Amino acid sequence: MQTWRKCSLLTSGIALLMYVLAGSSTASERRTAIPLDFLTTREASDPQISPDGGTVVFVLEEPGPQPKGEPWRGDQDLWRVPADGNAAPQRWISSPERDWSPRWSPDGTRLAFLSQRKTIGSTEPRTQIYLVNADGDQLHQLTQLSGNISQFRWSPDGRSVAFLSTQDPVVEDGAPQLSNQPQPLTKLNRISVSGEELRVISPSGLNVIDFDWSPDGTRIAALISPTATNEDVVNTRQLVVLNSDTGEVERRFSNRIGWNSPVLWSPDSKFIHVDIWSPSPGDAWSPALISTDNGQSRLLLEGARATFSDPRWSADSRFLMGQLLKENQTTLVKIDRETGLRQNLSPSGVNVFAKDTYSSHAASGDFVLLKASQSTPPDLWIIGSNKPPKQLTRLNPKVEQIRFGAVRDVHWHNPNDGKRVHGFVVLPVGHQPGRRYPMVTILHGGPTSAWQRGWPDGFTDWGQLLAAKGYITFFPNVRGSLGAGVDYINANTGDLGGIDYIDVISGVDQLVADGLADPDRLGIGGYSYGGYLSSWAITQTTRFKASVSGGIIADWVSFYGTTDIPHYLRVFLEAPPFTDQSLARARSPINHSAKVTTPVLFYAGSNDTRTPPGQVDQMHRAVQDAGVTTLKVIYPGERHGFVNRTQKLDLMHRMLSWYQRYLTTPD
Repeated sequence: MQTWRKCSLLTSGIALLMYVLAGSSTASERRTAIPLDFLTTREASDPQISPDGGTVVFVLEEPGPQPKGEPWRGDQDLWRVPADGNAAPQRWISSPERDWSPRWSPDGTRLAFLSQRKTIGSTEPRTQIYLVNADGDQLHQLTQLSGNISQFRWSPDGRSVAFLSTQDPVVEDGAPQLSNQPQPLTKLNRISVSGEELRVISPSGLNVIDFDWSPDGTRIAALISPTATNEDVVNTRQLVVLNSDTGEVERRFSNRIGWNSPVLWSPDSKFIHVDIWSPSPGDAWSPALISTDNGQSRLLLEGARATFSDPRWSADSRFLMGQLLKENQTTLVKIDRETGLRQNLSPSGVNVFAKDTYSSHAASGDFVLLKASQSTPPDLWIIGSNKPPKQLTRLNPKVEQIRFGAVRDVHWHNPNDGKRVHGFVVLPVGHQPGRRYPMVTILHGGPTSAWQRGWPDGFTDWGQLLAAKGYITFFPNVRGSLGAGVDYINANTGDLGGIDYIDVISGVDQLVADGLADPDRLGIGGYSYGGYLSSWAITQTTRFKASVSGGIIADWVSFYGTTDIPHYLRVFLEAPPFTDQSLARARSPINHSAKVTTPVLFYAGSNDTRTPPGQVDQMHRAVQDAGVTTLKVIYPGERHGFVNRTQKLDLMHRMLSWYQRYLTTPD
């Protein structure tokens, strides 16, 4: 029954730095994981192989000390490693700020990247494009805009760069905040490599979301919206073709485009790849090819029980390559654009389901990709058709001193409709067959998301931390999750807290019946939609003895009025939730809080506009009024995705203490 607003933090930057520098132990001295292991990991991303196939440039974020009075942030630089793996990776481009998004010019003589640096005459760092020669010389700033650049693409001839930029809103400190204040538009620009020619090429009064050049460089395929509001960006986005010189709209397509769709023009110029919405109600989208000749669209993987992401065209336009999430595992694949047949490119699951995790070299057929598991953070590997896979980096040797819990896929059936559901468990370190263990069920956000068997992020995925303390952790990918096809994704539309809740409970029942979980020591938790579903669960059953729920939705009605994504409720609940006796009221945890008996730790970021902290305030008060032990933690300055590692560390310690308090493992 305590409310606690964070003022002090648990550890100092000096201690964190000393931990990073500490040497590894011998194999016989391996220990179990602790929270710092997941916050002091070197994180690689965005590998880019050079056009000559000899060098891989990638982004590496390294933890560093916390400056006094400032958030603890890592140092993010560009590194490079020979593609043959015969030398160790080296830091290449660095700055006091952050560098990312490296992209080779078509001829391989230059590299462009984004960097957030302070420049002469600026008081705040701005994200701009920088250029450097392939040998690392002649680094210079290409753009000098007053706004920030979010992404860019080289022109096919390498003579110019197209990019998206956004001006910061002009709102004076202390001025009234107006609901009709226009959101600054994101504009499409073009600049010559010399920097002498810069012009805006996006249509006046339109917002540009994503784009790609035509192979001949004369046109640009772009996703546009009438405004930059979240609702328009999601619901009214449209695919158009622009003249790359004048910005004139030459063609419009009528397809309803998926909210996170990429735009990719095929090298033979015949198709544009986008994701289109499923014809059925819900949040599912499917990869599709739109003909630049007649505008007709064709689904690429119709009926597939998997989710395709991060696509790239092959040089001959015959295949689309990308990541395929099937249930809990991600694999790199290529898909024949005519037949839809797919072929695995990676010999086993790569388990990094995120944007910009691989690149290809057309001449050799090699791929450089990030590969991870529950016990290994992402490292760079190179694979090819005529040679065995080779690891290029070993960025976190410290993990070799840690004992991790084993991971096991699980399947079960929902008793209401008989459908098969999937997920996985992380077993306790030193798990003994035939023995029951306390189990914590962790629910993912979205709901259109998924757990995969990759490296834990430490913020929402606590499996290995709990394994170190003697717990089973259950990660169910219930209806609404990616990885099992469109029907699976859309199954909880109009039924939030319904079929997906039964999926969760029946999965718990199965693990109890299998002799793994102790029915008297069950916990639950989750973040965002997982925070909602875990909060809903403790109003529907008393079987859970502890809960840790963050970024929750307590009341769908007040959530609709305060979130920055109200349009999603019109997707998932099929109507604005303001009518009496609506499903929104019936499925709001706040309206069933008197039935809660589970001790619950709630947490939220103070600046979260996605799931505003007022939702935690409401549910904490209601559970407190029901006479149940509860704690509320509000983390200052955090938005929906926590950034400050020290505050993540505090959360991880509190989570462990909460479960240990109520799910104590007997000696």
